[in-house]
Amino acid sequence: MSKYCRELKCAIAKQCLSGVPSDLLSKQHSISSRQIRYWTQVFAIHGTDSFLPTAHTSTAEAKLQALNLMWTNGWSLTHTSAVLNLSTPGILSVWLKRYKEQGIKGLKPHAIGRPPMKQQPQRTTKSDDEMTLEELKEELAYLRAENAVLKKLEELEQEKRRQTKKKRQ
Repeated sequence: MSKYCRELKCAIAKQCLSGVPSDLLSKQHSISSRQIRYWTQVFAIHGTDSFLPTAHTSTAEAKLQALNLMWTNGWSLTHTSAVLNLSTPGILSVWLKRYKEQGIKGLKPHAIGRPPMKQQPQRTTKSDDEMTLEELKEELAYLRAENAVLKKLEELEQEKRRQTKKKRQ
């Protein structure tokens, strides 16, 4: 979601193209003059199709094509972003940085958000009749250890309660 609506961007860009200085528009709307100049550049290139929601290029090859377009024509990040009708030159800047650091791998899309939790190995539950003697012994040892841990936790909780009772008295 954009901070400024499309209509406002187009209106400000039209004013700037009609000769109103970006510094004056910047003071009127409390928007940086650099942002206004970018909007003006995008509007000058794309006209009424400016600032329409576009699906950002998601493939590494498309991102590399965008960077190659900038390099072969000698364009700046801002001008290339305007030609590609990107919402901000920062997008292209991030692509360039990742390409310089990691190569084509850095341009590949990666998952957004938290990584999924690691899956715990699923224990296959067999009936007692189907288990071997060794499996039964393993399960018994596991259950005894689990029981011991639970008893220890209960013991610690009771000790904590005794300590708080002593402090109150």
